[in-house]
Amino acid sequence: MKSLKVKIPILMISLVLFATLGSTYVTYRIASKQMRQHIIDKNTIIANMIADQVNQYLSDAKNTVKYMAQNADVNHMEKIKEGIDGIYKSYRWLDVMFYMTDDGKITYSVPHNDIIYHRDYVEREYYKYLIEKKESYISKVFISSLLNQPHIIIVSPILDAYTREIKGIIGGGVPLEAINKIVEKTQNEYDGKIYVIDEDGKILVSPDHNEMFKEISLKRNIEIENRVMGLEEISKKYLKGVGQYRNNGHKVYVSFSKIENYKGMIIVERDEEYIGKEIKKIQKELMPFIIGIMMISFLLSISLAYTITEPIEKLVVYTRNISKDIQKGMKGFKVTKANEIGELERAFYGMSKELSTKIEDIKNSHKREKDTRKYLNNILRSAGSGVFVIDDQDKIVIFNRAAEKITGINSKNIVGKYVNELMKDLNLPKDIFYEELTKNKFMEEAYKIKRNDMDVPISMIISPVYDDRDQSIGFVCLMKDLTQIKMLEQQIKREDRLKTIGALSSSIIHEIGNPLAGMTNLLEVLKDHVEDEVLREELITAIREEVDMLNNIVINFLEFTRMNSNKKVAVNILHIIDSTLNILKPEIKYKTIRVVKKFPCEIPHIKVDPSAMRQALVNILKNSIQAVESCGMIEIKVQKDRENTLTLSIKDNGSGMGEEMMDKIFNPFFTTKEDGTGLGLSIVHKIITDNGGSIAVKSELSKYTEFILSFKGETDEIIDH
Repeated sequence: MKSLKVKIPILMISLVLFATLGSTYVTYRIASKQMRQHIIDKNTIIANMIADQVNQYLSDAKNTVKYMAQNADVNHMEKIKEGIDGIYKSYRWLDVMFYMTDDGKITYSVPHNDIIYHRDYVEREYYKYLIEKKESYISKVFISSLLNQPHIIIVSPILDAYTREIKGIIGGGVPLEAINKIVEKTQNEYDGKIYVIDEDGKILVSPDHNEMFKEISLKRNIEIENRVMGLEEISKKYLKGVGQYRNNGHKVYVSFSKIENYKGMIIVERDEEYIGKEIKKIQKELMPFIIGIMMISFLLSISLAYTITEPIEKLVVYTRNISKDIQKGMKGFKVTKANEIGELERAFYGMSKELSTKIEDIKNSHKREKDTRKYLNNILRSAGSGVFVIDDQDKIVIFNRAAEKITGINSKNIVGKYVNELMKDLNLPKDIFYEELTKNKFMEEAYKIKRNDMDVPISMIISPVYDDRDQSIGFVCLMKDLTQIKMLEQQIKREDRLKTIGALSSSIIHEIGNPLAGMTNLLEVLKDHVEDEVLREELITAIREEVDMLNNIVINFLEFTRMNSNKKVAVNILHIIDSTLNILKPEIKYKTIRVVKKFPCEIPHIKVDPSAMRQALVNILKNSIQAVESCGMIEIKVQKDRENTLTLSIKDNGSGMGEEMMDKIFNPFFTTKEDGTGLGLSIVHKIITDNGGSIAVKSELSKYTEFILSFKGETDEIIDH
């Protein structure tokens, strides 16, 4: 069984058998599907055709009765009788004709039956319909009192030309047997079943004549559009359609069509057993061909197998020899065939020679790779930054000397272990290799790690490692000890604070010196003119203004230098903007300034001190109000970006400023106003930064000034403007 001489014939016979049986099965499935669709299509055609024929039959009868009623005159009964007699003799679709008075009594009929004079027909369905609607009507099937046979009664009112009152009724009866004859023409040539039912599901025409008009209902639970429903429900919802139901384990395909002028329906059904009979006929015809194909395939497979396996056996012998020694194994090799097998032998010979060359190249490449790996390992060990590498199994594979020095962990104790263990030893988050890198392919963060119970500040750069197919195969991490850098930063901060304090002190001394000098001069004047009351009051007022200026300088300076201790809460910036505009409403109205607000529908909350933010916005908007002329414009725009960052822009069309001035506007005590302290925008800058935001300014001289505030947003809120 291991020999190709056996396997190849078996394989080929199996393939032929599989292909033959598979094609037979596919043919069966396709034929079944086509026959099934053929049944459904034929059922539908028959149902629609019979429905149209019955509808036409009833329409002709209805039109005849209606025509008779429209041309009848109750004052000339003899003409009415002549018309009834003529229709009865001339029209085959009516076997009963009668005249009924407006009070429901039949006074003349063809054929004649004395029983009609003793009956009152006001309770008949068709009479009630005529009295209410005053239009022609086709009734349900019921036993006619004239012929004692099931009929469909068609009635039409005789209306007064002026009052439109009913003066009489012309009626005719269509025998149910006439409908049955229409169905029988098709039923005799069709092996399915055809039914005619009324809207209540009662059988009017059936393949079994014993069921016709015996108050027997046709019971069917038909599946339509994946829903099972009865015939009464189908009659109410559909005009026509197709469905199916199961009967004795077989599917029965159903098509139905409503009769347009009658409250009834045509049902056509056919059992799927018909498909099986047709398929069996096809199978009997195909079986001899299938057996013949299999026999021929068996003989051809054996012949082909020996043609293929003989040179393959030869190649197997040479292959065994080559596996021991390529050069010796190829000695004595000859091409024995001139066909594709010969091509295979030549290809085998060439492959063997190429294989010998490739093996030598692989040996040389392996040596070069080994040397390169050794060289790279030496570089990593000697690198000044800490380096450790994680493979695709989350295990540490490289941990250099600098990493040992920074972390205090020996590489022998960590290489080969999972990275979670290293994160635990260093007191670092476990998910930094995954969550942070889902957004960016590169991450640089500062952390504090534990080393011998000491906190060591480090910077860590993490980057994924990708193979040639751009698939991640691990991570490489660079660490750097920031202890010395942090110490230098603290020292620089202390020096900056001393410089700032010196600059502020100089500015305060300068700002306080001017009012004090003015007060000294005023006091000298006051001393020399103490008796002049008018001059004395003016001097005292001037001194008071200088004192107020000193007080204003001190208050603003304290506001600028105080620590931010207010509690921050998540707020909607639009509420703070509206509150600020209400505060400044008188000034805006006084200068007739147009404020344009551009707010989005969804806006993130920001975590800030609401009162401090309101103060900052008041200072910015005051500057804008003072910068614009009367009838100027201030635009307030709020935006958010994809990173959920909130940006607030306040832009005016005022006088603007140059670059030299923009560089100084946030400096303490810098002002261009005669009565300004120069601390307003410095306080704004401090409030924004204390609340975790940033502020920038854009301006162009004589055109505009724009302040841009940015904050990190939190959850979104939908705003209804």
